[in-house]
Amino acid sequence: MSLDDPHLSSLIKRHATRHAAPDALRAGIRTQVALAEAGRSDTSAPPASKRRAWFALHWRTAAVSFAMGLACAALVLPLAQRFDLNPALDAELVADHVRALQVGPLIEVASTDRHTVKPWFLGKLDFSPPVADLTESGFPLVGGRLDYLDGRPVAALVYQRQQHTINLFISPADGASAPIDSRTVRGFHVRHWSRDGMSFWAISDLNDRELTEFVNAIIGR
Repeated sequence: MSLDDPHLSSLIKRHATRHAAPDALRAGIRTQVALAEAGRSDTSAPPASKRRAWFALHWRTAAVSFAMGLACAALVLPLAQRFDLNPALDAELVADHVRALQVGPLIEVASTDRHTVKPWFLGKLDFSPPVADLTESGFPLVGGRLDYLDGRPVAALVYQRQQHTINLFISPADGASAPIDSRTVRGFHVRHWSRDGMSFWAISDLNDRELTEFVNAIIGR
């Protein structure tokens, strides 16, 4: 029996019951119809005043977004430079420190006299590294060597604290002075700071407190 059968149509008309649609359903249908009608009415071109307002709003939004982007860059970039965020450089510091201790040379000029160590770098570097005598602070100078960091020749000064060795790498600073940045790389404590046109990296297996004392003694000179 198909839906087109006259007998079936007659049965439906005689026996089918009628039910009114719930109020919620009718309200939903009316809402959808109204939205559809509003959408069709908006397909026509908006007046010139509305177009100008639309463009003005979007230009203001774009300008605000651009300004926020510049502000973020102004904050993030100096922060990255300030703390010298460079994992590759950290890994190179550790490698240089371990190589000098295990393979050598750790010292190319052996002396506790800064007036002997400092002149040794003349002709080997295009800058004159500051060399401090920290014997009175408990960190005697034992010598220095020429090393390389980030592809550039640097001065490496060697200090001692009991059985612990401290390598102090020095090179000309690329930017303005930067405060002390402390971090730990593969178990070694690292300090980095810049002042007086020089960048300093101190690395050692010395405990964190004593390495801080060493840095403060260097800066206090």
